[in-house]
Amino acid sequence: MFPNIFGPSFIGPRFELWSPEHLLPLLTIALGCVVLAWVTPRLDAQGCTLLKRGLIVYSLANWFAWDLWQLSNGLWNIQYSLPLHLCTLAVPLSALMLATGNVRLFELIYFWGFAGSVQALLTPDLQSNGFNFPHFVYWIFWTSHAVPLFAALFAIRAWHYRPTWGSLGRVFLLTNAILLVVGLVNWLTGGNYMFIARKPAFPSLLDLMGPWPWYLIPLQFVGLLAFVLVYLPYALRDWLRNS
Repeated sequence: MFPNIFGPSFIGPRFELWSPEHLLPLLTIALGCVVLAWVTPRLDAQGCTLLKRGLIVYSLANWFAWDLWQLSNGLWNIQYSLPLHLCTLAVPLSALMLATGNVRLFELIYFWGFAGSVQALLTPDLQSNGFNFPHFVYWIFWTSHAVPLFAALFAIRAWHYRPTWGSLGRVFLLTNAILLVVGLVNWLTGGNYMFIARKPAFPSLLDLMGPWPWYLIPLQFVGLLAFVLVYLPYALRDWLRNS
């Protein structure tokens, strides 16, 4: 008998960090990034256009599929279903960036993807929501968090976009401005978007930063450090070229 992989709940073993259910999708996404980075610059103009369109469809399919699943199971709720976490907001913005080629959107997707989505992939909230392989929620978690990584890599390899120190500062300031708006939404709805109203129910870096609201202060420094770390390969390359 096949399990109901689209139902509102999952009956089976709980998701565990660094289990095969964690490591295999991590390796698959990493391999996808390597293949995308290798293939993209070797495509002609038509091939790049087809790949770009495919990534747009992939991004939008993830966005719509998540909302459709919540609606079909009566789970959509304004407290947690709006696309206001960094990783969920990055999905439609990735599609918009690919469709428009907007450099400012690329900067946002680059830092949010490689600093935010990677952290989410390493500490998935599948631990708290009880879903595991082969449920739909398990699959959509991995495919949606891969969206900004694939989108940013495409822009880097196809359009030769790159982040700069200036873009790091812009994205950091814009992220904080978005946090203020999200904080207002949390206050109005009772939600916990971006985990700034309280800590998530699953283990994360926030556990090392003290209780609410004090963890919001070191969170700023950790976020900035994460942005610096994902920019570091470009900074080192520029330094080596100029030395």
